[in-house]
Amino acid sequence: MSEPHDEPGPLEPARLFAALQHGAADLPPVVSPRDVVIAAAGTWGRYGSLVVLRRDWAEDNALLDDVYLLERSPAGQWSAPNGSSGSGMPEWVLDRPAGPLPDSRGSDLMNLGAQMANVGGRWLAELTVMASRAITAIEVRYGDDEISVPVPPSGLVTLPGLVRSPDDVAEFRGYDDAGSLRAVERYWPLTEHDRRTGWPGESLWAV
Repeated sequence: MSEPHDEPGPLEPARLFAALQHGAADLPPVVSPRDVVIAAAGTWGRYGSLVVLRRDWAEDNALLDDVYLLERSPAGQWSAPNGSSGSGMPEWVLDRPAGPLPDSRGSDLMNLGAQMANVGGRWLAELTVMASRAITAIEVRYGDDEISVPVPPSGLVTLPGLVRSPDDVAEFRGYDDAGSLRAVERYWPLTEHDRRTGWPGESLWAV
């Protein structure tokens, strides 16, 4: 029988704030059951997004992600998140592939975003993608906004997308060192099923 373990607790807000300011550290090759790893951090306007990896002790140590979406004041101070939400992550994110990504239909980009949160009265969508080693920069378009970001060594990029319309589509365009377009990925944070069920909140569909 295996020995009982203490499950890692939530991250201190100061650790989240530091990652948003300085970026996430390089991913370790292994995430153990005792680890809580900030895998990606990104800011867009006054909002921030962080992806945190950990193991699910109840489900064969499956790799999970917790997503934090935050807001900062006009003075630049980040507000502590009310909580996080997450899902599963493929194991291969810990070892960035050199070529097309697994399960990506031969693409060098894969959308991994899934979470939403109401932050300061506005809805945010998690815009997270994984890039192969062929991609060095990603251009993100969401609604009327556009931003270009370099790809970190981990290949994992996350940004907070401000939802101005529930019909908006996120588009990720990946470029190589020569500036050539290598991959395009699109993500619909909200679907017709969400509209019918009023998920994640009726106020969003009144936008």
